[in-house]
Amino acid sequence: MDRFQDAKLRIKERTDLAQLVQGYVALTRRGRYFVGLCPFHREKTPSFTVFPDTQHYKCFGCGVAGDVFTFVTQREGLSFREAFELLAERAGVPTEGVFGTGASKGGPRRDEVHDVLGQVRDFFEEQLFADAGVAHREYLERRGLLVRAAVEDFGLGAHPEGGRLGAFAKDRKLSGEVLEQAGLLLRDGREPLAGRVTFAITAERGRLVGFGGRVLPDPSYKKGEDPRAKYRNSPESPFFNKRGLLYGLKQVKRAGTRRIVVVEGYVDVIACHLAGFTGAVATLGTSFTTQHARLLELFATEGVVLLFDGDTAGRRAADRAFRELVQTRLPVRVALLPEGRDPDDLAAIAPGIEQAVAEQRRAELASIIDRADDLLGAWFGLKRRDSDLGDSAVVAKLATECGRILAEVEDRARRESLRSEMARQLGISEAAIVVPAQRKTAAAEDAPQPVAAVEPVRRSPQDHADLELLGCVLAAPELLEEAVGLPGDRSPSFQRVIDGVTQARRAGAGDREALLKDLFARFTDESRLLDFLHEASERSARIRDPRDMFLRLRRDRDIHFAREQARRTLQQVKQAIADGDSARADELTRKYQDLLRRSHAAADG
Repeated sequence: MDRFQDAKLRIKERTDLAQLVQGYVALTRRGRYFVGLCPFHREKTPSFTVFPDTQHYKCFGCGVAGDVFTFVTQREGLSFREAFELLAERAGVPTEGVFGTGASKGGPRRDEVHDVLGQVRDFFEEQLFADAGVAHREYLERRGLLVRAAVEDFGLGAHPEGGRLGAFAKDRKLSGEVLEQAGLLLRDGREPLAGRVTFAITAERGRLVGFGGRVLPDPSYKKGEDPRAKYRNSPESPFFNKRGLLYGLKQVKRAGTRRIVVVEGYVDVIACHLAGFTGAVATLGTSFTTQHARLLELFATEGVVLLFDGDTAGRRAADRAFRELVQTRLPVRVALLPEGRDPDDLAAIAPGIEQAVAEQRRAELASIIDRADDLLGAWFGLKRRDSDLGDSAVVAKLATECGRILAEVEDRARRESLRSEMARQLGISEAAIVVPAQRKTAAAEDAPQPVAAVEPVRRSPQDHADLELLGCVLAAPELLEEAVGLPGDRSPSFQRVIDGVTQARRAGAGDREALLKDLFARFTDESRLLDFLHEASERSARIRDPRDMFLRLRRDRDIHFAREQARRTLQQVKQAIADGDSARADELTRKYQDLLRRSHAAADG
């Protein structure tokens, strides 16, 4: 047996797959197997199964399957080699000589990549505050980004011209292979990110994997005429997969934000976070893909908003997003910015902006995000803008286009639901939308299956928020009184279950187990509530610190409640102005500004 196969076998022998999976989701033993909610897609009934005897897993809902190596590569977005080295380190299995040396044997080691990129990040930060970084500092200062929170948390730096990185790499004897694969220093001496502000790019769990660069403005070019690419990233490599990365995701997860907003670039992400919009992320030169959606499925419980420019390019991007994401069940919405505006403008963090103006712009951004349309509705909105849906020829052409799109949707229930809504939008019968590959796909789906596929649950954002809150209460029943007193609306299921919790507590159920036993008995004949309670109990089992999560949920609710009140008050201000009632308009404006301060205070807290 060669070194590679020997190391691989020892890693599998020393790694308990069930224990590994439980670092992501709770598992329950059922006979010889472990079962839990799938860590790769949303579902209400556990369909993810771990087979300890063979150390394999299979989800009978979405179909993913594999061993410890495929689990880590799929869940963490790593290359096989990275997953191998990570698991080897975890299992205490040495990997020296396993892959040989050089690119032909699999590329640099994971620890070597981490060390080289870490030294480069430190070098870029040092350059930002050196004489050579004056122009970079001035740019960041003009944008309101030259603050410690941004520089340290988002890994800002400067890559000056003049071969400075090459000299640094030579002095430190840094791996040329790593530097070239990361797109930092090529064999011919070129430095692709030179002359740019740099941004450290990390994977979901904070592992540094590459860099991005933003070109410095050149006053010799008129706006829109600069031929240079505004953003440039590290190229694809064994440790950098841009389709599986989102800039800012580490910060979003740390903040516990439940609604994700996808913006265009690094600067927009940082500006949004500094302004209190802590759900902002950006793709790395690609459209938002199903791979990105899968990355967010487990914790974007209030869905994802794709924020596009309102110009022609933005509308094209929205069209591409629909075609790419039509299969996903992640709640994705689309918002178009007013032409000429971007998230950075509306975040209003640049110096010199008056507080009242900044608050007004941020309220506008919050309103745009809140009013985002669902993916299908946004797509038809674009079609109505560009086409006359009163023209039967246009409708027939769109019906054909819809059929081709639906042919790519594998899930039958999802396909039929979409076809029904498409037909409604076009004002035609469902039969008029012909799906070319439907017969073949349906036949494949009708073939005998060992286990029926599980339909992922369709929960509203309100349900997801309530489930998180209820999970905290089930994990720590002493939080009940505080939970009942939180502001905002409640879903009927939440209210029924929380009333049951109150009664169970009065009857003496003091801990989680006693509480759940009472509640399952109390709602034994109400399947809808049992589903809701079961999902909440599964979530509660995964909560490590109920008090900490509860405080974050309370903050999110306070922010949402204050923003919702501010939005309604703003409408009242506009109505008062339209009615010519200046006194009421002034009074409501003061109330509106107070609500904005409260929402920002809650976000900062």
